[in-house]
Amino acid sequence: MRRSLFLLAPVLSCALLLSVSSVARAQTARHYIDSALMAIGGREALLALKSQRIISHGENFEPEQTVRPGAEPRKVSTFSCTLMRDVSSGRLRYEWQRETLYPFALTWKYTELLNGDFGAIIGTDGARSPAKRPASAARMAMRRKELSRSPVSILLNALVRSSSLFRLADQSIRGQLNYAISFDDGGLLVILLIDDQTRLLTKVEFLEDDPISGDVQNELFFEDWRQVGALKLPFKLTYRVNGRVVMTEQIDTIENDVDLSGVDFTVPEDLAQVDDSDDRRGRYSSHWLWRRIALASPLDEEQTRVTLTELGKGVVHVVGGTHHSLAIEMADHIVVVDAPLYEERSQAVLAALAQKFPGKPVRFLVNTHFHNDHSGGVRAYIAAGAMLVVPKSDEEFFQKMAAAPHTRVPDSLQKTPQPLQLETVEQQQKVLSDGSRVVEVYPVRNGHADGMLIVYLPAEKLLFVTDLFSPGAPRQPPGWPRDLLDTIQQFGLQVERIAGGHGNKVATLAELRQTVAASAQ
Repeated sequence: MRRSLFLLAPVLSCALLLSVSSVARAQTARHYIDSALMAIGGREALLALKSQRIISHGENFEPEQTVRPGAEPRKVSTFSCTLMRDVSSGRLRYEWQRETLYPFALTWKYTELLNGDFGAIIGTDGARSPAKRPASAARMAMRRKELSRSPVSILLNALVRSSSLFRLADQSIRGQLNYAISFDDGGLLVILLIDDQTRLLTKVEFLEDDPISGDVQNELFFEDWRQVGALKLPFKLTYRVNGRVVMTEQIDTIENDVDLSGVDFTVPEDLAQVDDSDDRRGRYSSHWLWRRIALASPLDEEQTRVTLTELGKGVVHVVGGTHHSLAIEMADHIVVVDAPLYEERSQAVLAALAQKFPGKPVRFLVNTHFHNDHSGGVRAYIAAGAMLVVPKSDEEFFQKMAAAPHTRVPDSLQKTPQPLQLETVEQQQKVLSDGSRVVEVYPVRNGHADGMLIVYLPAEKLLFVTDLFSPGAPRQPPGWPRDLLDTIQQFGLQVERIAGGHGNKVATLAELRQTVAASAQ
């Protein structure tokens, strides 16, 4: 067995691993790959394929943007897409129309281009996106990786890497026996399931990394195979991550070997820039990127540039990206509010705070809620020895996060394990104090996330809130600002300024009131 398979073994069941050696003697893995090639149309037909036009539509679901942890995944958008694919050169053109349902009901139309080292997004693909921009290295890597598991690519890819082919234990899907084959694709473990009757692909699985869940299965299931010229191809696709459905796609039409002479794959000259940032998120966490795109909130550009904006003596708004935090200097330590996105963002924040407040460790992290874009960096603070303060309803969520194995892409907590220190807030306020400075944490009844927390500094009359109100943002979700204002009035908070987990300014209480009044009209 290759070393890469041992590194990824934690995501595989013990029963699977124990049965490998006996099963491997029965048939070679290459035999099943060859039979799958024959079922789809044969190796020569695949090698002869030059281009495709694929028109599809589907739905996206998000399990980590629900009101409660573990609830049924929220339907966040629908889409239609036309993909023009030059198989021989790797050029790609996606024409998207996406209808988001959450957090805003809006329509987004844009084109994605990939051409050699260059890529571009033409049109607005999210609320914080410009009208056009170069494609990030991570996004290009994600698109190419996802296309690599299409039926016209994955079997040939397995053949190229035949020295790493390995037969795993058979699996059953809906009562049907499937042969399981793995191979090593440049350090990525890929698992194929092949129907024992039809010899068609049932599933292609990547073993990936997720900031919340650690080692996860990114699965693509194939159904409804139809003849398209010389090839047999699937017309129904289901995507699952960690066992939860995150996307369904229905293929409307597939045309093979289409004339691409009239298709524009040209990346505009002003966007033809090579992104020299790391593309690892696209290679190791492709699911994380396209799930954010499905929310019209793409986060494909690395967010490790941190700016500390002073809001008062010893109080800084941690900005420099799409997701913000708050840091409060205490007598001998720091309190941070929110650890968004992922490990790299948290490490950049911790480094900036260490320089700003030398000798003062982060002792408390108050995380406002469990949604993955605002909690993905929590594990770095646990590794740094911080106590977590979270909503009572999210307690089990954060316990599972702290215990999740991250062997695929080891983070700081995987490398230097630390015990989880956890305190919760339920119905009453929680006070953090060093004897002079006071930090108050309050729960908010709201329609966004159960147990949402806000942080109030009474001396500065400053409030920090995430998602319910984003100061300076052009759109505010209806209802959530009202929930925030009700909580301020309920607890009698003397708020003068409001800093947000999103937004581009610090607002006043009057601006919050204006937002609430406008949404009521």
